Amino acid sequence: MLLINKTLLDMSKGLRRYIFLIAALKVVVLAATARFAQTISSFMGNMFEPVMTSTDFRAAVLAALGASAVMLVGEVLVGEVEYRCTAKSRLLLRERIFSKMLELDVGNIEKIGASAAVANAVDGVEQMQVYYSKYLPGLLYCFLAPIYLFFRLKSISMPVATLLLVVSILLMPLNNRFRSVIDALKKEYWVSFRSLTAYYLESLRSLTTIKLFNQDDRRYATLREKADDFRSRIMDVMKVNFSAFLFTETVIYSTVVASAVIVCRQMVRGQVTLSQALMVLMLSYSFFSAMRALMNATHSALTGIAAAQNIAETLDIDTTRPYKPALEKKGSFEGVTFDDVTFSYDGRKDVLKDLDMTFEKGRMTAIVGRSGCGKSTVAALLMRFSDPGKGSIDLEGTEYVSMKPEELRRNIAMVPQAVSIFSGTIEDNLRIADPDASEERLMDALDRVRLKEWVLAQPAGLKTDVGDGGARLSGGQRQKIGIARALLSDAPYIIFDEATSSVDVESEGEIWACIGELAPKRTPIVISHRLSTIARADKIYVIQDGRSAESGNHAELMAQNGLYSRLVREQDELERHGERRLAHA
Repeated sequence: MLLINKTLLDMSKGLRRYIFLIAALKVVVLAATARFAQTISSFMGNMFEPVMTSTDFRAAVLAALGASAVMLVGEVLVGEVEYRCTAKSRLLLRERIFSKMLELDVGNIEKIGASAAVANAVDGVEQMQVYYSKYLPGLLYCFLAPIYLFFRLKSISMPVATLLLVVSILLMPLNNRFRSVIDALKKEYWVSFRSLTAYYLESLRSLTTIKLFNQDDRRYATLREKADDFRSRIMDVMKVNFSAFLFTETVIYSTVVASAVIVCRQMVRGQVTLSQALMVLMLSYSFFSAMRALMNATHSALTGIAAAQNIAETLDIDTTRPYKPALEKKGSFEGVTFDDVTFSYDGRKDVLKDLDMTFEKGRMTAIVGRSGCGKSTVAALLMRFSDPGKGSIDLEGTEYVSMKPEELRRNIAMVPQAVSIFSGTIEDNLRIADPDASEERLMDALDRVRLKEWVLAQPAGLKTDVGDGGARLSGGQRQKIGIARALLSDAPYIIFDEATSSVDVESEGEIWACIGELAPKRTPIVISHRLSTIARADKIYVIQDGRSAESGNHAELMAQNGLYSRLVREQDELERHGERRLAHA
């Protein structure tokens, strides 16, 4: 029952005053309850001893009404403060999680996964907020209430007050016997929940593919299995919770009955009056009201702790990057250089090994190689999504580590294989690169990617709605907007990572024409599987097993009759084979 979680306590900053205020208000309500019980028990006791005057009656009624009013106002205030604590905790927790997500670079984000991020920020926070609004205030109140009631009752019946205090204190460690079981089940519950959420979101995103291959039934069956597993986890937790509840209620009612027996025996002996006996009976159950409320909150608190453990994994990710602004400039080379660069993911096998490359400013450089050779890793290092384990990367003589990632990315932009288009208008998506760009500048960027005429043909022009995630755009239009965005950033270096892999032939030709026009004003760095389109590059690097196997222009590499020429011949043969199949079809 004592669920003290370091992660949740660390994140309680800004909520602690609400937690203490809720506990304090509960104590005020308890004091009013004790006063009400004293008034009612005195009134009922005097009914059998007719010594009450009309003045005493009015005083009793007013006292009872006053205590009732305090109880009502106190309960309303408790509800209000709990609501404010809940709202504040949701805001603070989601802000912290979202801020951390913004600090993470691409590698860490991919490792976490979009589904896990959604589950943490939405459902995880919903579970965690109960810990602050219900559990922690209840835990404080659970310590304060029995002590307060002990001092109210000890002058009436010390044996009963002592019994109630001891049992109320012992209930907490006794209930902890159930906690270890529930805690383990909650972890399984959260794992099952994340698996169900991830599978459901994946199914929604891939609905078209599922329909195309008639996988509806199989997907439904798997989803049902995951849902049944999740339901089973919930039922396991509820069974243990019910056992804990049954045990606690048995102890509580047994203690209340024992208290009634003791006080009745004292009344028979003349040690307590009828009024005092009634007050003891009325307050005996109040000793355990705090404990029962805490037990009710414990179920949700355990779920919140399980969620916090998952969120802690994200919050604990080290986002610090090497930063050495005092490093001296190495030289005056106009371009980007890789010097003996080695890189691996999480200490696994090296993806890049002792790689040396130069990207000369104002000239087009291409990177080719078989799938998995490390081409996209080079792009990630250029954008400083990751840092090399060995060697150095320099931008015009300045080491990467002497610049912050955001400073570097003002000099290097990237057009990925799948451009992210946001809901809103064409203008909204372009202004991501330059919020203050004039309409003329936006149209100039669209003109350079051969999209201006299409935009002008739309009734709303730049205000044309692109739909949810760019659903109203074709693949080619999405990529062109991505390139226009890169142009608006004014970055002198632009990486094209398979930027034409998912577009039609016409759009591909227009995009390559745009890329070809960039030099010498910009420096395009092109990664492409279409070798025929990079023949015009000033320099081509052929990557094999993480190393630069060959380099030179197209003619030089073909003359070497090495890996590059084999790749070109293989691709030419595949394209000719495809053309023959189309001709026979």
